[in-house]
Amino acid sequence: MSDDFKRVEAHACPMSTCAAPPGSPCRTGKGKVAIQYHTARFRLVPQLAKTLSVQTPAVRKRGRPGPNTPGR
Repeated sequence: MSDDFKRVEAHACPMSTCAAPPGSPCRTGKGKVAIQYHTARFRLVPQLAKTLSVQTPAVRKRGRPGPNTPGR
């Protein structure tokens, strides 16, 4: 498994609809863990700035409610 997700998650997601804090995966509008990180977030990592997408690893339980998503 690539460590790209650790580099991405070192930054908070700048998308107002997500706003995932550092150490958390990006979330969909319904609060579920996104299949891939938002472009605005992974572009904060210089090594990934030109990448087209960065997948959320399976260990982040894609498609399930996020741990910081109360009431969803």
